[in-house]
Amino acid sequence: MNRKTWISRLVTATLIIAGGLSLSSCEKYTWAKQEVPQDLIVSFTETLLPFCKSCHGSWSTDRTYDKLFANVDTVTPASSRVISIHSSITAFGSEMLPIDTLLLPATDVIKLWASQGAEKN
Repeated sequence: MNRKTWISRLVTATLIIAGGLSLSSCEKYTWAKQEVPQDLIVSFTETLLPFCKSCHGSWSTDRTYDKLFANVDTVTPASSRVISIHSSITAFGSEMLPIDTLLLPATDVIKLWASQGAEKN
């Protein structure tokens, strides 16, 4: 192996090692799930209806509410069927919905709405 090839390989190996070391850190970062404020009021017409209309645009407001309400559990919101069966909510994690200044997972927003009585507000 000639000197130029050897130096080139040495520089490449050094850069790869240095890059790997710079990407690894002795600090471990964890991303905590954002807490959903329980005093946050979820509006069906302002938050959930636009989200539902993105897939079910031809549905009336009443039909959208009836279908969603039929699949939420206001006693045990976490067991609401809509959270487990609807593909746009469960696919690839969760869709995010803006409420006030927060951006929350749709599953959390639906659970909060259900815990508030699932009103048609």
